[in-house]
Amino acid sequence: MRMGRPPPRRRPSRRHPTAENPERPKFASPLIVVGQVSPDVVKSVLAPALTDLAVTSVEEYADEMLAYEQRAGEARKAALLMGEAQEDEGDAEGGLDGEEVEVDLDGNVVADSPIDVDLRADLPPPPSRMRLFSAQSDIDELSILLTETSDHFVPSKGRSAPWKVHANAAKFERLLDERYGRLRPFIEKYPEIEVFVKNVQRKYALGAFSPFRRSEDMPVNKTTAVIMLFMMHRNNVRMEALVLAATFCLVGLQPWALVALVALGKWEMDRRKSKRVYGMPRKLQVCEPYYARDEAGGDVDEIEERAKKYAFLERPVGTLFNPADLSLRDEKYDALILGSGPETLYCAALLARAGRKVCVLSPSSDVSECVVMEKQTAEGGKFAHVPFDIKSANVSHVARQQKLLVPALCTSSDVQGGIRFAKIGSASDGYAHSILSVPGLGTDNVSTEPIPVVVNAEGSAALAEYCSTCLGDGFPGVDLEGKDNGNSTSLGYLKACMQINAGASEYYLSKLFASGAKDPLKQGNDGNAYRQATIRPAAAFLDKCLPYNAHVRSLMAALGNANENLCPDKTSMAAHVSHLCAMVGAEGMSYPVGGPRALCHALMGVIEQCGGRVVRGVSLQELLFEALPEPTEEEKRKVEAKDKKEGQESSGPKPRCRGVRLQNGCELTVSEGDGVVVSTLGLIPTFLHLLPSDTRTAHGVPPGLPAVSERRPLMKILVGLNGTKEALDLTGADWYRLPNASLPRDEVDAAGHVKFGRIGFDSEGAPDGGEAGGEGSGESSLMETTEGGGRGKRSKAASSASASAKPPRSKFTSGQSWMKVSFPSAKDPSWADRHGAISTCVVTVEADDDFVKAFDTKPKIFSVLKSSDGEMERLRDRVMRDLLENFPQLDGHIECIQIQGPVRSGLSQNPARYAISGNRPSTPYPGLFVGGSDLTVADSFSASIVGGWLAANAAMGYSSIIDHLYLKKSITSDLERFLDEPSVAVTDKEGKIVDDVAVPFDGKESEAEEGATNAAESTKEE
Repeated sequence: MRMGRPPPRRRPSRRHPTAENPERPKFASPLIVVGQVSPDVVKSVLAPALTDLAVTSVEEYADEMLAYEQRAGEARKAALLMGEAQEDEGDAEGGLDGEEVEVDLDGNVVADSPIDVDLRADLPPPPSRMRLFSAQSDIDELSILLTETSDHFVPSKGRSAPWKVHANAAKFERLLDERYGRLRPFIEKYPEIEVFVKNVQRKYALGAFSPFRRSEDMPVNKTTAVIMLFMMHRNNVRMEALVLAATFCLVGLQPWALVALVALGKWEMDRRKSKRVYGMPRKLQVCEPYYARDEAGGDVDEIEERAKKYAFLERPVGTLFNPADLSLRDEKYDALILGSGPETLYCAALLARAGRKVCVLSPSSDVSECVVMEKQTAEGGKFAHVPFDIKSANVSHVARQQKLLVPALCTSSDVQGGIRFAKIGSASDGYAHSILSVPGLGTDNVSTEPIPVVVNAEGSAALAEYCSTCLGDGFPGVDLEGKDNGNSTSLGYLKACMQINAGASEYYLSKLFASGAKDPLKQGNDGNAYRQATIRPAAAFLDKCLPYNAHVRSLMAALGNANENLCPDKTSMAAHVSHLCAMVGAEGMSYPVGGPRALCHALMGVIEQCGGRVVRGVSLQELLFEALPEPTEEEKRKVEAKDKKEGQESSGPKPRCRGVRLQNGCELTVSEGDGVVVSTLGLIPTFLHLLPSDTRTAHGVPPGLPAVSERRPLMKILVGLNGTKEALDLTGADWYRLPNASLPRDEVDAAGHVKFGRIGFDSEGAPDGGEAGGEGSGESSLMETTEGGGRGKRSKAASSASASAKPPRSKFTSGQSWMKVSFPSAKDPSWADRHGAISTCVVTVEADDDFVKAFDTKPKIFSVLKSSDGEMERLRDRVMRDLLENFPQLDGHIECIQIQGPVRSGLSQNPARYAISGNRPSTPYPGLFVGGSDLTVADSFSASIVGGWLAANAAMGYSSIIDHLYLKKSITSDLERFLDEPSVAVTDKEGKIVDDVAVPFDGKESEAEEGATNAAESTKEE
């Protein structure tokens, strides 16, 4: 028995007729038989109806004609009788015999007598013949017409309906005219072409030529495709490969369509890559060497030629500014470059090569930033006009840097413009370039004299062996290729840093893209590893990777930040990684032959030959901006609402930078439209010193600039030495004393957990977390802040104590403070030929509170104080005491001393420097760009060159993601592509082709010569 509710009874539908309900549907023809369906409407419906109407019409006409004939016969008879009576009367009167009469078709005599007229008048009217059907012939014609119509519209068995055939024929004729036009006679002559075209069209309609697969023909199902794409994404497969895989697996693109898509993309990329863009001229100017080699009849006096080239290096780079020279003010330039150093001239040379008319305005007395001793020069002493390299132009990754420099230096006779780079050090010491003195390293006590660590060009494996031998680290693996780390934590740490540093190029390249755009370089959830390292302190990475050996941790901290007195917990991991990889690189460090002056002279020669100028000794006052039109009230409300929503200071339109005003009131402006101003002075000097206060107040500064900190300015002590580097036993390696990387004091609690000590000390020698009064003051202060006040609260006593406490004064302390000693003359293989038996030494220390004052503002800055001669003397005595203690061989050979400074050194390398979004070449102000080491890493020649490269690309408009990431198209790549190769061969007396170098040097120093030659050959190959 079925459980549940019974099925509902359905009422029969009355829409369709059934046996029980024979009613016809509404609007149905009465002639349609129920159950019979015929497509021939004419034959089944129209023909019977029209035939019945025709028969009825003919029958009615026949009845009317019979009635008419009957009435007409009766009328004739009456008329005949009347006529006979009249004839009888006429005969009696003498009628007319033989008279002609009119007879009709039926033989009846047509009488014109009044009697006949009366007869016709009495007859009824005949039936009208204006009928559609009046005879059987009409019915037959209708039947024939209906039959033909039915045959025309209804297809017969085996063939189409004639009307469709005629319609298709007419359509075909029309299509032939529309498709082929004048080619129609050709198509009609060769109909197989039309058949082929139709077959292709039919196959296309069926999907045979569709670029997409059908769902049942997909290579893999969607779930498998998604898993494959996810695995590819996790393995950092390039974005274009991911897109192609997605189109093939998910979208279902046909293989031939995928190949066509790739070919089309490749063609478009090649076309875009070979196109001259951004106003680059069709013909790039070929420049001659700045030293203008003289040849007479093919014979060259090498001695005179060498003396001439050496004389160039005694001149400062740039033309001294003359306020009376009005040509500088009257000329219009496409670009004004503000700053000094090789990065400034490099940026200007790239823009000049690209067709821009540039003018370099340098506030320095020498654009190369080399310094001469003023007193010696005035008195004509031994060190008159002798340049001191106070920036230490050590070049890491020299092959990469030469590739960047080639487009700016290339001349008609040499691809590098005559500039060569020599390796620092010698083969006997492994090309040592740095000596690190870290307090406590290699000893048991921080106060014990540390063991210096020599860093050379032997690579990371040699450094790992040193750590295992001298610092108690594990032994590296025996694999010669370095794939096996063994038990060495130092080698594993170095390799991890190299992997992180591999993303540095992409990170700095992303600074060219728009700040509001989504960064295409991020891959995966973590993004670029170097990008993530920029906002993290180095101390956390050191503690995590090197937890068991404090000495190795201290050494790695020293390698990562030797150029700034900043502890690892305040140093960005990105800066730490970049400096460390540069220190332990297998290429070592190189130095330009002839010093930075030779390089800057070569760059200046290119700028001047391309129509630009280089002016030194310019006192800059402020930047000039165009006036903005007064905004309407509605525009002000929109801008305020947007700023309030996004939390910004000012997002309205910014005025365009149009030039710079000098201290003497002279205004230099750029050309309207595409003129630019590029500042390599740094972010703080540009936006705090040169940006007008009213403009800064009204329109703000780059986003995040208040969060950064200026690095403490430096003091440079120039020391002139009597004797060559061999006589004084000088080394080309830079010597560092690094209290910021001093040995941490790790502690182990009762549970066996390691409490990591803090790496680094203050410049006063106390731990960075404590006060100047002693070690424990920091800990007691921390206890006071939490005792009795609850979690996260400060006691009143602690607050009052911290408010009344003053920050410790920063003073240079002999034997403790951060210090760097370099011998530029020992790095340059041409020094002895140019200057004889003299040497130079540059000692760098931080400017203490006698010379600068720190301001806890946003951003944190320093102001230069007016110092007395006594303070300078005291600083000189302390520094010289340390110098002679570490280099006793200099005692008795010091000729002269000069203090230079304070010298500003840009931003501090803390995480805030890299975290802000405004640290990029383009600024919120149109026409204003920034460059230099503030964009990259501080105190690095290579990083500053990259900063100049970024500024040049941004100024020329090379900011497209496709150009940089996929086409590798930049200002340097375009210059390399369109610049002519050197065509002038330089020969010696014997007719052999030799390199045309800017600064020749003797071949006695074969190691330096070999280093310079190898670098030149690697650049030519690239």
